[in-house]
Amino acid sequence: MSDYLRYYLPNAMVVAGIAGFLLGGQWVWLGFAGAIVIMIVGELLFGYEQAVRTIRHPRLIRVPLYLHVPLMFGLFAAFAWRAGQGFGESGTASLVAAYAGAVLSASFLGAFANLPIIHEEFMHTRRPRLKILSLIMGTFWGNPLAWLPHVFVHHLHAGTAKDLDTPYRGQSLYHFTWRWGIGTFQEGYRLEKDRMAQSGRSAWSWRSQVPWTIVLLAGLIAAFYAVGGWVGAGLVTASLLLGNFLIVPAFSYLQHYGTIRVPGEPYRPHHIIEHRTFFSRAATVEIVTHTNHHVNPYVPFYELEPSDIDNKMPSSILCFLISLVPPLWTWYARPYLRNIDLAYASPEERALAREANRKAGWPDWFAEQVVAERALSGA
Repeated sequence: MSDYLRYYLPNAMVVAGIAGFLLGGQWVWLGFAGAIVIMIVGELLFGYEQAVRTIRHPRLIRVPLYLHVPLMFGLFAAFAWRAGQGFGESGTASLVAAYAGAVLSASFLGAFANLPIIHEEFMHTRRPRLKILSLIMGTFWGNPLAWLPHVFVHHLHAGTAKDLDTPYRGQSLYHFTWRWGIGTFQEGYRLEKDRMAQSGRSAWSWRSQVPWTIVLLAGLIAAFYAVGGWVGAGLVTASLLLGNFLIVPAFSYLQHYGTIRVPGEPYRPHHIIEHRTFFSRAATVEIVTHTNHHVNPYVPFYELEPSDIDNKMPSSILCFLISLVPPLWTWYARPYLRNIDLAYASPEERALAREANRKAGWPDWFAEQVVAERALSGA
């Protein structure tokens, strides 16, 4: 039963966010702070998990994924209502704090609790009608077009210089997420323009997803303005910007940071970084069980098998918090990449990794390994 119940964790986070908006005041922090605390405590209590799910009723395990759709609409409806009703705070400092909590809760849940479900069930589906939900639900993190470059570029080029979702070694989270936030709009537009051109239509045709992206984003902001005035419009715009330019791209940053793959070579486990902890896997609907997903993007999330090599980092939420401080992240992540390079990289990948280390100003651990081996053999 736990194999089924675990995937209600994102739903629970969204419900907490709705409750926070309904209660008002500083309770609006509940969606953000509550999720962070739950994740950290859960990771400490349960730690790593390597098990594969045992699922006999696939339709039953998908219930929380489809329940998530009305819950997300409910979350942003509660957010708009709270903006219209006011936050019940009289002092300037407390009101600013409430605004910040509302924006962080909406953006965090619109991204962290939203993206994994959309990714696993609606982006990677062979049913075109369900892909429409990728467009609609992407509105809540500020980028409805993001699914196009993810499916048609990232899954072809991950680990190479052609991939927008692969951070290069030494790249800070903020530089990466800013580039990603703009680049996915540009790449999504290009892909949709090319698709429309095949049928002789413009990218701005109503059959294209480009105008619908604008309609969805403008419609959401307009709805907040109608309910909460300029305060509501400003708050939801801030949450969408934060989702698209930080929280959503952070998923790619943490799972692909500094990874190296020779273009055209098949995916192997060391081309991906996994976060194989109980709570990370449950909260992200197995998106952190990432290697198997890249080998076959159509494998259902509950059938994804964790890698059996040492390509893992700790909790995804812990890594996210560390990555917010770039020097600390570099210090923390570099030993993991060193281990992956020395233990699993092919000769061609080693050459690419050595050059990436040089550009980043990192040590040449391949040369260090040779020196160490010579010293050992001469001992």
